[in-house]
Amino acid sequence: MRLRHFLTCLLLMPSGAFAQSWATPAFCDAPLRPIAAADFAPHDLNALERDAGLIPNGVGRFWEISSPDGAISQLWGTFHVSTPAILDLPATVKGHIENARAIALEIDFTFPDRTSFLMQYDPPGRYRDPGDPFAGQDALQLDFLPPATEGWVIDRLYDFGTFDDALFVLTYGGLAELLLSDPCEDYAGGTIPVQDDLIHTLGHIAGSEIIGLESPGDFLMDLSQDDETAKAIIAVYATYLEPQASPAARLAAFQLYLEGRLGVLAAWDAAHVTYVLGDGGTDALARTDNYLLNQRNLRFLDRIGQELEQGDVFMAVGAAHLPGENGLVAMLREKGFTVTRIPLPGEVE
Repeated sequence: MRLRHFLTCLLLMPSGAFAQSWATPAFCDAPLRPIAAADFAPHDLNALERDAGLIPNGVGRFWEISSPDGAISQLWGTFHVSTPAILDLPATVKGHIENARAIALEIDFTFPDRTSFLMQYDPPGRYRDPGDPFAGQDALQLDFLPPATEGWVIDRLYDFGTFDDALFVLTYGGLAELLLSDPCEDYAGGTIPVQDDLIHTLGHIAGSEIIGLESPGDFLMDLSQDDETAKAIIAVYATYLEPQASPAARLAAFQLYLEGRLGVLAAWDAAHVTYVLGDGGTDALARTDNYLLNQRNLRFLDRIGQELEQGDVFMAVGAAHLPGENGLVAMLREKGFTVTRIPLPGEVE
């Protein structure tokens, strides 16, 4: 389902002004309710739970990290939306945020200087030709997508006010970046923060050091040299634009997150992507996860390792980064840290 869309990447550029026709305020703001088996159709919840049982560290959003010398930090899996239930952080989590020496986030979106501020409007790797964008340049080809899925991408471009002209100017990496945004977040318009930005704000108020685990431009620079991975990300994120008949699946994803059932979310995501994309879905998801999760997890650990040795760090990243053989919980343990789950109210055991 919509796991990667909500849990993996922060928005890397401002969201558009209009949502797709199915992503109405009523759809996006529906109140949470208990999970029902029908929420997962056409997939079987029992089968998803069996698949989830094979995923290491598939339960739990909050973990304690202890260095070999006994320095203590925390690892928190976020959900990149502004839904009130997701922003209502558990008291234990909020207390650690407010008392941390440093807050480590996927990306620090504050700008250190005026040049960096201006760079956000024309970052390297987003556009193909710095000159005349329409001179002798064909549109990006989306024939690697199923026809219906290609239509969903075009619809999303209309949301951003770019129409299909965007395909003449964007790189594949630039299009992938655009599709990382959640249509329901269009309505927040930068006013109501997603959970990661709320954590950043709380840390800022408390006077904590803010650490970006990667630079804002890393995504585009990486994909500017790898069109095949960019296409895979486009294909995977295009599946999350499937028109919805009801908010049931979205609400179920929220509820699974609040229950700490990250493995079920991962299994559901894999089933959804392969169902929509068919035979190519498995390869597209594997390539997407290898970059968005595995490679970026390595980058995160390279950046934060010494800080964790010192301790008192609150590390907050998309919850999809935590479980699995290449998840942060397993990778931290491989590096000699002791990582222990901290159960929270409402989570499953």
